[in-house]
Amino acid sequence: MVRRAKFQTKIDFKSDDLEEIKQNEFIAQRIANDNPVVDLPIEKVFAFNRFKRPLNILWIITFFTLWTPFGIVLFFIRLSILITFLLFFYIAGGIPKVKNVRKYAPPVFINVICPLMGVFHSVRGGEFRNAVFVDKTIFVCNHISNFDPIWFNSIFYDFTLLCAGDYDWFWEAMKRIGLLNVDDQNGKGCIYTNYFGSKEEREEVRTSIEEDMARSDARPFLIYPEGCVTSGHSSVMQYQQFVFSLDKVIVPMCLSVYNPWPYEHYTLSAGAKHHLMWYLFSPFIIFKHALLAPQKIRVGEKPRDFALRVQCMTAAHLGLGVIKMNWKQKDRLAQALGFVPYDANYWSRRESMDNFKEALFNRQVVLKDGIAYSTKTERTFAGEDKEEEGKIPKNKVVPAKPENPSMKSLQTMRELPLEEQEKHGVVLAREYAARAHAEREEEMKIFDETMKKVAEERKKKRGSIRRVGAKGAGFVDQNANAEMVNKVNNLRRRSSVGGVQVPELKVFAKEVQEKGEFVQEKRRKSSIAMSQQQVEVLSGKSPGGISEEGMKALQEAAAVAQAEQDYQEEQKRLREERKQAEKVEENV
Repeated sequence: MVRRAKFQTKIDFKSDDLEEIKQNEFIAQRIANDNPVVDLPIEKVFAFNRFKRPLNILWIITFFTLWTPFGIVLFFIRLSILITFLLFFYIAGGIPKVKNVRKYAPPVFINVICPLMGVFHSVRGGEFRNAVFVDKTIFVCNHISNFDPIWFNSIFYDFTLLCAGDYDWFWEAMKRIGLLNVDDQNGKGCIYTNYFGSKEEREEVRTSIEEDMARSDARPFLIYPEGCVTSGHSSVMQYQQFVFSLDKVIVPMCLSVYNPWPYEHYTLSAGAKHHLMWYLFSPFIIFKHALLAPQKIRVGEKPRDFALRVQCMTAAHLGLGVIKMNWKQKDRLAQALGFVPYDANYWSRRESMDNFKEALFNRQVVLKDGIAYSTKTERTFAGEDKEEEGKIPKNKVVPAKPENPSMKSLQTMRELPLEEQEKHGVVLAREYAARAHAEREEEMKIFDETMKKVAEERKKKRGSIRRVGAKGAGFVDQNANAEMVNKVNNLRRRSSVGGVQVPELKVFAKEVQEKGEFVQEKRRKSSIAMSQQQVEVLSGKSPGGISEEGMKALQEAAAVAQAEQDYQEEQKRLREERKQAEKVEENV
């Protein structure tokens, strides 16, 4: 059986501390209710300032004093190398005769350019990449930098990216350079989404994914279900459930960064170009990829529960907690702090930007001169700010609220230091992930065995499977896939009683059948009624007969139809004559 990746955490727990946290009333209640979500404020997930908090002034002065002369020179050397690489492959991608050179862009960029830029990559759990040779696969990963899809080339070259349509110009440039795939006979290179798209647009995206996944030579998909970039320090944001409803094999991927320098690799207040400049200035920075065991939605499991299960699995491996807030909360935070322009699509009457700012202030986050600071303002239990010196003015009555044990416990948890909240989040994620993955499903065990068998066969043929997904390589092994499907079907038949399906599937099939019969019957009755109405109108038997205007319109419609039919026949005759003439010329 394939070895499963073990959970590793950034925070080291002592046994006494772990037991003490589990005995906490609030934590114990959430563990019992299978609720791993931690109530961490949204502002704790992101870094606002470039320098890490708390500030280490001695380390900052020492680093910049010793490194700045070398860093500036190295910055310009690295920038010239990067520009040369991008220009060469961008120009080559526009020349038809040499555009095939783009297939060398990913290995050159990962193995040569990135080390010269000081950006290194490490991959753990590489054996799980072989899932793409067994069945249609979707890689899902947490999002910690603007260039994560580019770093994914260190794992797999040939993939389809599901990304935001707001930055389509950047992705199109990467496709021309060769770091992303272009739309060709093997499928699409990128599928763009719209955050505020209509129902029809969302359905179009879903159809594009399903059509691409239905191909026998479909590329694996890469999706970042958080929908936005985070600092990767405190927690993993909510995974959108769309991708988890496609009933495909999901390979969870954990992405973390090793950055020992006194500044952040990503901040909410800066753009992608500023982050790239700090990468080029840094001595080095390491992005760590870890692939976890493939997962698939269970029978009777809802997509949102499956998304939470994978989210907790990722967070537990990274040593982070999970929060329920999504990408929209990040954009609201950036707008409230003035980092991006105001956009009315993110706000409503129920929650305006002024209310959001007030909530941020009550949670001790303010902005001065473009820099986020913490305040020491005390708060009453009623949520009203005390005035100076922490005193409530006279003749001011604070309304008493009835005590709610759960809310009081929640209030206590939110007032804990950030380090304590992070520990609680890690414990909740680990406990939920351990329960959800206590035992591997039988179907996934069969998948693991098939994946291991395929890996051994590929290793014998190629001698190494260290790097998979080269351009033009086949993906799903049809023989292995057919063997796995037969084993899964046999397992399902053995688990059924007299060939009867699982109750949930049976109910679902019955509902689908009833709905289909209802639609067919409605179409049939509508067609019969329409035919009868047309006969009555044309024969003059309808009430009042047919008017002169109606008869004139029918005659004109008949004339148009006859003219169209004559035109089609004439075109058909001309095509036949042309074919006969060509045959005569060939014989001559």
